Amino acid sequence: MEQSSAAIPALYSSRAIRGFSIVFSAIAGGIMLAQNFRHVGQPKAARVSLWGGIGYTVLMVWLTSFLPARMGGNSIGLIIGLVGGYGLNAYFEQNLPNKDAFPAKSIRKPLLICLLIALPIAAFIVYVIVIGAEAAGEHSAY
Repeated sequence: MEQSSAAIPALYSSRAIRGFSIVFSAIAGGIMLAQNFRHVGQPKAARVSLWGGIGYTVLMVWLTSFLPARMGGNSIGLIIGLVGGYGLNAYFEQNLPNKDAFPAKSIRKPLLICLLIALPIAAFIVYVIVIGAEAAGEHSAY
């Protein structure tokens, strides 16, 4: 008996998972991968990918807090996200070797959710930096 295409769930691609891990964090990639595993009936793999993304992100934030200020910058975040994304992709490949047989799922919904979370946080950080710079400027005049 042939399986209909309606029974095959759409999954987020490895490229989408890796991209979200780089731009937003391994948490975002882990959530997307967990959804993939839930759709194919692998709840244990879904939990591992979700907690793996969270754990990796927390560990990397903690480890990078020990780096000297001059080693920080934009590239360290990209490298951490890239490594996290490739780790999630490796886990995806290990647990679902035929992942390319599934149709690709649209990234519109996770992109909107991530932007709704990330943009207010980024605006708050910019606001704090600007207010902090203004306050430091006012105090230095005394």
